[in-house]
Amino acid sequence: MSTKDLILATAKDMISEVGFHKMTTANLAKRADISEGTIYRHFESKDDILQHILDDFDEKYQSLSETCRARMDKGTLSLDDLLGSHFTFLDANAADIKIVLGTYSILDITRRSMARFIERMRALFEDFLAHGHKDGTLIEVPLKPTGLILANMFFGLMRIKLYWPEIDDFSKEAVEFCRRSLTQAGAK
Repeated sequence: MSTKDLILATAKDMISEVGFHKMTTANLAKRADISEGTIYRHFESKDDILQHILDDFDEKYQSLSETCRARMDKGTLSLDDLLGSHFTFLDANAADIKIVLGTYSILDITRRSMARFIERMRALFEDFLAHGHKDGTLIEVPLKPTGLILANMFFGLMRIKLYWPEIDDFSKEAVEFCRRSLTQAGAK
């Protein structure tokens, strides 16, 4: 792992554990077992570190979105696949999401990142709904509001998983609910 990647991984862990404002470059350096000067050789500031974490998260979601769109274009992306891939993504990126949620109300860069994430997710879901209606696998629904509802459902479920882990995982039930609500078979 490169020094820059070590700094980012350590910062991600620290921010998700103690919060952005409680993480200092001094305690970050100590935990990463490097000098504070090494941090400043790679990053301008603590905010710059956060920006890199958010950009990486954004790139990971963009990659998922492109993969889903490619499968959608080939006709190989089912509703279960789309929703399942998002649950997998959210589980795999829980620390990033915890950082976004923990800094959303206090930092503009995080608000912008969250807005991009929700908008990209909404647009992907909207395109999937339009494609599914066109090919007859999904019922006709208002695209933009339904896409936004799906995106926010996922974000809400992730918050529950992160902050209330004692609550049973009901992602399978959420997928089944979407199947009943959106598919031709479920609407009958």
